[in-house]
Amino acid sequence: MSLVLRQINEQKGRIDLRGITPQRLATLELPAIEQLRITADHQMVPLSSLFSVEGDPMDELIIIPGNNRVDYIGARMASGTITLSGDAGNHAGSGMLGGRLLVNGNGGDFTGSAMQGGEIIVQGNVGNATGAPSAGGLCGQNGGVIHVQGHAGDRAGECQRRGLLIIEGDAGDLAGYRMIAGTIYVGGRTAEHTGLGMRRGTILLNHRPDQLPVTLNHNGSLPLTMLTLVIRQLRHYLVGKTPEVSFAHHVDRYVGDLACQGLGEIIVLT
Repeated sequence: MSLVLRQINEQKGRIDLRGITPQRLATLELPAIEQLRITADHQMVPLSSLFSVEGDPMDELIIIPGNNRVDYIGARMASGTITLSGDAGNHAGSGMLGGRLLVNGNGGDFTGSAMQGGEIIVQGNVGNATGAPSAGGLCGQNGGVIHVQGHAGDRAGECQRRGLLIIEGDAGDLAGYRMIAGTIYVGGRTAEHTGLGMRRGTILLNHRPDQLPVTLNHNGSLPLTMLTLVIRQLRHYLVGKTPEVSFAHHVDRYVGDLACQGLGEIIVLT
């Protein structure tokens, strides 16, 4: 049986669940877990004042929130699995090192910010700055996989350095802004300034954007054999939804951002 945290007290402010991770709870008994201190509306309170604690401490944790104001779920987790039955607040999976975070709902802003490893799957939509740097940081997603099955807000993949960001739906403005490396896939539409300031990395677009920054140079329609490796990785997550790209398939390739001597690429698949 998994360990289950169920919110029992409606909190009008924000709840900060930093430090509540499977690897930490697995070493504790239930009474000790109940007395762990968390932050609620800038006040330190015991975990049991807001959540019931049931089940057996192990490497699987189930969290049932009462609203979407529970922040930092899975932040800095290194192993194990967290399943969130509901909507996440901001910074879900922030700084993750490993493990798996499954959100059976929507995510807030800064989902997966500065994550370094592991896997985040959000079955709904996410807010702004998915995979972006945390406040004051310079590096966004630096490894692992973020899979958004719905839509994403602005600045998804900002300053991404490594890893894979999958957005099945639409992405807002500035997708891949200041991208350093890694891969972003957007299955829906993208808004303005996609790839602005990117230095390296690959952005795959399943739909032709209305406009790209003028500092991204069209490199022609090319048969890019390297796409078969990327598509193979996407197939693991996009069952039955992956674009069919073969060695002979021609795609439009844009390189840039030339304004910052960038060597990144945007590939339009269809």
